[in-house]
Amino acid sequence: MQALVVIWLSYPYSLSTAMDSPTTNRACVMMKPMDIDIHDVGTPSLTEDSESVLVKIEVTGICGSDVKNYVHGGVGGFFATEPLILGHESAGTVIQVGTKARGVSIGDRVAIEPIIYCRKCFNCKAGRMNICQYYKQASSAPTHGTLCQYYACDADLLVKIPSTLSWEEAGCIQPLAVAVQIGIRARFSMGQTVAVFGCGPLGCMTMAVARACGVSKILAFGRSQNRVDFAKSLVADYAIPCPLKSEDQEYTPWADAFKRSALADAGIDPLWGVDVAVELTGAESCIHAGVAFVRAGGIFVQAGFGNPIASFPTMQMILKEIDVVGSIRYNTGCFQTAINLMSSGKVDVNQFITSTFPLTQSKEALDAVRSGREMKVVIMNQL
Repeated sequence: MQALVVIWLSYPYSLSTAMDSPTTNRACVMMKPMDIDIHDVGTPSLTEDSESVLVKIEVTGICGSDVKNYVHGGVGGFFATEPLILGHESAGTVIQVGTKARGVSIGDRVAIEPIIYCRKCFNCKAGRMNICQYYKQASSAPTHGTLCQYYACDADLLVKIPSTLSWEEAGCIQPLAVAVQIGIRARFSMGQTVAVFGCGPLGCMTMAVARACGVSKILAFGRSQNRVDFAKSLVADYAIPCPLKSEDQEYTPWADAFKRSALADAGIDPLWGVDVAVELTGAESCIHAGVAFVRAGGIFVQAGFGNPIASFPTMQMILKEIDVVGSIRYNTGCFQTAINLMSSGKVDVNQFITSTFPLTQSKEALDAVRSGREMKVVIMNQL
């Protein structure tokens, strides 16, 4: 077995502690594409003058980027050249606190923000840490992830969570924070009509955020009939699979026909459109459809990654004076907003969780998400 070098073991960290340092730290390690091993990677230690804390990880949600790491050995252009700990949607309990750490105490239940931003670049100083020029992300090579039993990080990357939230719910805080950022970029507000392209976990959570903001009608479109049905049963007012475009069809007439049929069926004037369209698939056809669905003066949000596209409906964007915006990760306050939505009951993430797995069955959890038969899967890290 190839040896695992754990980057954080070299971090300079003195501490207050509620317990002796754990002697083992099992983790889900991608040895190479499609090869997962669960083994001890060593427990991070905090030393003198540390601003960091040690968290006992209780739960980690699994998302599409974890599957891409697992299958392809990397995601977003960052490919692992040595074994990599996966996972980035985690929460747990603070068990050790560095002498210079502020804002958290031993015993606090916390969610972990997985983006490690520089705090010094123009975007960080402008309050847009989600587009930090020098960011690192847990589980994005070469930075190890959080799908382990103990994880060390800076205290300012932790957000406290109330005892009223279960650990399973806490495993959904990070993706809900991403959905909150999408909602901010989309400017969701009362009475709007919204079309969402993509009915996976992030799509459904985006619809839930839209509903919490007072949106009056939500249309959902996806490739999988099962996920379309899931969205319709829980959060969408209208949901159908996206129609296929034949190779000999041009995008513009295909998207226009799709729009007219779906909007009429959903009870919306086909000559008008929806106030906001959110595209979460990255598929070229859905990008064209999303722009077609938006009314003049509306908003189109691109949040999905996909293969490089060959065309974009520039003319429609101009003629309808659509605001086209991107959305990536989460920004300051999104974690707290997500926690508030959950604890207030405005968003119930339990309805999206379809399976839980122990850490020892991480490979099975990744395979379940990869199969498409699950909606949201969470792993209990201490099992």
